[in-house]
Amino acid sequence: MYILKQIPEDFIVKEISNVEIKTSGRYLYLKLTKKNWNTLDAIKKIADALHLKEKQIGFAGSKDKLAITEQVISISGSSKERIQSLAIPNASLQFLGYGDTPISLGDLEGNQFEITIRNLEPRTKIDPITFIENYFDEQRFSSHNTAIGKALIQKDFATALQLIDNPYANIHLQASPQDYISALKKLPLRLLRLYINSYQSYLWNETLAEYSRQHCSGLHEVPYSQGKLIFSDDPTQLQKVELPIIGFGYQETIAPDIIADILKKENLAPQDFIIRQIPELTLEGELREAIVEVKEMKISPPQPDELNPKKNKVLISFILPKGSYATMVIKKVMSYL
Repeated sequence: MYILKQIPEDFIVKEISNVEIKTSGRYLYLKLTKKNWNTLDAIKKIADALHLKEKQIGFAGSKDKLAITEQVISISGSSKERIQSLAIPNASLQFLGYGDTPISLGDLEGNQFEITIRNLEPRTKIDPITFIENYFDEQRFSSHNTAIGKALIQKDFATALQLIDNPYANIHLQASPQDYISALKKLPLRLLRLYINSYQSYLWNETLAEYSRQHCSGLHEVPYSQGKLIFSDDPTQLQKVELPIIGFGYQETIAPDIIADILKKENLAPQDFIIRQIPELTLEGELREAIVEVKEMKISPPQPDELNPKKNKVLISFILPKGSYATMVIKKVMSYL
């Protein structure tokens, strides 16, 4: 069985940013390089160290924890000198310049990946691919993210809080056992949105899997924590196909029957994504491409794997657009072996 992320150096991610860097502006732009940090925890650590609120630090996308990653962030309410004096283990900040707007989700072109696949049999041969089904992968889901998101959508706030098990929320509930909304508001809004996004991602994966079953040939299944991913030998059959991420007011496009079946199975309606108790969590639907291009893929010749005797390793590099998962590329190329 192949091994990914045996050490952080096996998974290197460099953000391809599209932000305009200036010589002056309200916001400081910095390159955050981190190792063994997920983005949200790193942002929280930086905010605490600078005595800022987390919302004063902007970023374009979440990056893996067990990896070495580079991304551009924005900070308001602090100084270049104060930031450069920070000492955070396994993380560094490089000043790039200034900007007029905070960096927010989506402010990037894509990501460049350098990934080492380990524990390969000596005769293993990996072939390059040019397109990948645009599924969300495990980083989106974690252990309870999907279940928490569904509980929030269903307004089952007690279950959501039980699964989250946050100490600040728990302290509030000890004093006010039925005040679930105030307890949820003890959590960062970004985190609560992440839970709902996770559930939306699961629903989208189910939509794409079923659409692929009905419209593609040369199918094979790959299990993952939320069910099964369906890959096609010829994903170009899905070119120009956009499927809706279900939310309030999502657009019914080419898969209304598939989505209707999924909503029935989940006991949901689109209006359930309206959360009047916390309006900031009401999320609209959007369209997502069924496949994306894998650019500049390069695969090194097999080399001896120093961490796994008698096995080989291979280095794969490529570029993906924003919002797509490098681990999904690895899942697909390895599923053919």
